[in-house]
Amino acid sequence: MTGAARGIGAATAVALARRGIACVLAVRNPDAARATADAVMKLGVACKVETCDVVDYASVQRCIASVLEAWGRLDIVINNAGQIEPQAPLAQTEPAEWARAISVNLIGPYNVIHVALPELLRRQGVIVNVSTGAAHTPRDGWSAYCSSKAGLYMLSRSVLNEYGKEGVSVYSLQPGLVDTEMQVLIRSQGVNEISRIPQEKLAPPELSASVIAWLADTLPRDLMGSDLSVNDAGLLERAGATK
Repeated sequence: MTGAARGIGAATAVALARRGIACVLAVRNPDAARATADAVMKLGVACKVETCDVVDYASVQRCIASVLEAWGRLDIVINNAGQIEPQAPLAQTEPAEWARAISVNLIGPYNVIHVALPELLRRQGVIVNVSTGAAHTPRDGWSAYCSSKAGLYMLSRSVLNEYGKEGVSVYSLQPGLVDTEMQVLIRSQGVNEISRIPQEKLAPPELSASVIAWLADTLPRDLMGSDLSVNDAGLLERAGATK
């Protein structure tokens, strides 16, 4: 799982561990993920921390090769790493920073899926891509974030279209408004209405994490191909998650 050092990623690692699923925390800074790894291992479940920069294809290759060497299998990929910056009207953004958002939010998941796909096909594994409502609704100052996440949703559908018939399960989930460090950045910039939502109205990371872990564990076939949302009460009920 990428982006597993904090927030939704860290909570998802724990949620997977509660289901007995061993976790690989693929992060740029391994030290930042140690607390998450400790929380997983306290539940009696194996956990590895691997250095991985999703925008660096060679880094992704090394990460997954290390996992396969150590454990001999890879059943689940969760693409959670993402960034909100740059937050500004398009004309005021720096091209390199705008392109970086595309690299992290879209090319990064592509890199991970591309490297992992042979093993996922062999094991008929599962991919969960963390989406957002911004993939469908443009927001002031978020042209890079909205565009990259819209692309990620189409990547989810494309992978399912091409490899679902071969046994790979693919899900896309919008976690909603979650109390994470990304929301701190959003409030600090104040570029649109999302930044004005009070912190107390944000959901805890554990809510979306429990749905992600449920999808990865149970593989509900009828939910593949849609951009699922934690705002769907029916989905939460099926996943055993509560707000």
